[in-house]
Amino acid sequence: MGASLAMALKQNVSDIFIYGYDLPEIMDKALSLNLIDQKIDLWPSGVHNSEIIFLATPLSIIKQHLNDLSDFIGSDVIVTDLGSTKLELSNYCKIIDFKGIYIGGHPMTGAEKSGINAVNPLLYENAVYILTDDKVNRSDLIRKKLIPLLTAIKARILVLDPETHDRILAAISHLPQIIAVALINLVGAKNNENNPYFELAAGGFRDITRIASGSVDIWQDIFNSNKENVYKAIDEIKIILCDMQNHLGSLSSAMVSANDYRNQLPKKSKGFLSPLVDVLVYVNDQVGVVAKIANALSEKKIDIRDIELLKIREKEGGVFRLSFGSGTEARDAVAILNAIGYRALIRE
Repeated sequence: MGASLAMALKQNVSDIFIYGYDLPEIMDKALSLNLIDQKIDLWPSGVHNSEIIFLATPLSIIKQHLNDLSDFIGSDVIVTDLGSTKLELSNYCKIIDFKGIYIGGHPMTGAEKSGINAVNPLLYENAVYILTDDKVNRSDLIRKKLIPLLTAIKARILVLDPETHDRILAAISHLPQIIAVALINLVGAKNNENNPYFELAAGGFRDITRIASGSVDIWQDIFNSNKENVYKAIDEIKIILCDMQNHLGSLSSAMVSANDYRNQLPKKSKGFLSPLVDVLVYVNDQVGVVAKIANALSEKKIDIRDIELLKIREKEGGVFRLSFGSGTEARDAVAILNAIGYRALIRE
């Protein structure tokens, strides 16, 4: 996560100088990949000239780093993190009377592979990047220094308080991790030569259990840090599962509501500083359609932030969803695409 952030900043922000601190061999690798400009040999004194410090380590180490930094930085230095829980860190900064400007950060992105060799400068593009704490709204330094960096790497910023963040993440991230681990262990224990569960496991099972291969240490840190919310989420899913177990013959209402919830895609979300605007483009089934659309928009310096094929019928065509960073870009894209013969409209 840290390496990918450094590379994204290098590629998208001019006049930036990045210091790096890690194990000696990792710092040497980061220098060779041009992820950082200079190694920090002495921690934490070596960061005294920094304006923004990103802590990209497991949660337990973030706490130690915050404690280390507090006596070595000024009151105008922004310190943020990439951790998956926020309330514990926010409270910890209050306990130690943290000297800098701490702002909790949680980019909602990641990859199955970890480490510097898995560096990906596109990892943060279009990802929701959560910032927690009321300093977002009252600190000019955060608005003038931190937020421009995050928008430069095309992250989508959402502001939440730490309590809300941890409660939501328990349901949408931490509980799914536990369910994935439980499910793969359930099936794995049954799998053998006479009962080939794994050989029959299709895409749905693989998708649901993919996250079960996450880092044990990282996830244990997360569960320890957000234990109360995770407990509650497990209790809630147990109630739902028991109810479904007792009504296996009449699950239509549960399935219908699940379908409805699954299809609800918010058009705008409170807290987003830069929501994406979707454009639907109807195309014929022809070779080179995507290239033609992309080239037409690129010539006018319009950046496609996301693209998805929604529907396709062989020899008939389909519908593409293109996402843009602003309403102005979306309207300009519609005009350009209409002018070259495509039916395009902003998604309501």
